[in-house]
Amino acid sequence: MTETQRGSHGDEQGLEALYGWLERAGAHHPKLRVIRLPGGERGVFTLADVAQGEVVLRVPRECLLTTGLARSSEIGRLLESHLEAESDELYLAAFLLQEKQREGSFWRPYLETLPASVPHSLLFLEERELQLLQGSAVLEELEARREMLHTQHALLRAHIPGWASLTATEFLWACVVVSSRNFGVKLRGNPVRCLAPLADMLNHKTSPDVHWGLSEDEESFEMVALKALPAGQEIHDSYGAKSNHRFLLHYGFVLEDNEHDELVVHLGIPEGDPWSATKQRLLELSSPSERRRFQSRLPYGHESTQEMFSFLRIACAEAEELSRLSVTPGASGGQVEPLSIANEERVLAALGAACEARLSGFDTSLEEDERLLAEEPSSRSVRNCILMRREEKRLLHAYAERVRTGARLLRKPWPELEQLAAGGGTGGGPLDDYAREGVLKAVRNDPWNRLERAARQGHHFGSVALGPRSKSKGPGR
Repeated sequence: MTETQRGSHGDEQGLEALYGWLERAGAHHPKLRVIRLPGGERGVFTLADVAQGEVVLRVPRECLLTTGLARSSEIGRLLESHLEAESDELYLAAFLLQEKQREGSFWRPYLETLPASVPHSLLFLEERELQLLQGSAVLEELEARREMLHTQHALLRAHIPGWASLTATEFLWACVVVSSRNFGVKLRGNPVRCLAPLADMLNHKTSPDVHWGLSEDEESFEMVALKALPAGQEIHDSYGAKSNHRFLLHYGFVLEDNEHDELVVHLGIPEGDPWSATKQRLLELSSPSERRRFQSRLPYGHESTQEMFSFLRIACAEAEELSRLSVTPGASGGQVEPLSIANEERVLAALGAACEARLSGFDTSLEEDERLLAEEPSSRSVRNCILMRREEKRLLHAYAERVRTGARLLRKPWPELEQLAAGGGTGGGPLDDYAREGVLKAVRNDPWNRLERAARQGHHFGSVALGPRSKSKGPGR
């Protein structure tokens, strides 16, 4: 993880003790050393050149703190019998707290190098710093996490013998350490979480220098170089394809231009909708007024984005569109293709309104955030908060632009739009993935356009049931 503050014994003496403990157990890391970075953070650096494919770190099973080990320990058995706990992270956190209090713990050299505090975690930010996140969707996630951890802390104090004096600070510290440092691996085919000493000190990079996992015989945790690395270079692994919400909530940092960032909006059936009962059934809502939370990425082809657009196409449908949806297998839970031009216009209007509502909840504009970041914020936590809200606004603005572009394209006569698609762009730039897969399909699927195309091809129709033609379509539609 990204180190947030030096541990209680996180100096050279403590690190040397960790190296010795690992090596006595058979660990292999001859070319790696932990170095203190400016500002007190840590990084893992190479001592010598590393070849592509070389194993730079091998940690034996004996030194891996796995969920299986935590569950079979004294505190694990107590959690199992008193709380029927299911959370792997809770077992690992409780194990850390147990071993911190145990005289002569085998894990002492590892425990001594863990950060003594995690001030950049959202769980430990001061109120004045959290105020900087006003309007950010991450506050909703923070509140949910706080509530869950508060409940777990209360249960531990009430039901685990000898733990009545466990403070909230102690418990939250252990939870943050586990949340930010654990690795997900497969052991005998089963997914498990584990803490891997030294491996968990690598910082994150989107394009990592190493990949990691259990060895083929599952007797050690290994990190292997993805490319040649020169001596004296900091090496990084990847914490995964995560949104900035997850990075800030679990790791205490935010990435700029995070391609995996997510738009967070709450969407529902329009108020007073005459077909709300049918839509409630199709969307599997608990009530017509329920609003569903979506976390969607910008690429239109992403599963989360498809889910949001599918929801909106049902929520914004009118009678004739609903009649088609109600007989379409899987319409409520599967992907719903664009239904018509008018429906897609309503979808975009609802999405645009949701984005504008989110933007209005911030106390500052995107331009103000840019200026504040250029002035070098007073602390890392302050910078994280400003960067978090700026990146959210960037994504909201990108979605708002998608809405405007899509609405403009939907008003074009379909032959002109087909020509634009064939030419690869709008004249001002290439068609994006939504314009190709959303707008074009809406135009092609529109009942009036389908009828028009069929008529041009010489087909004869008797009576065709169509809804009223939108007055906004103009000639050619």
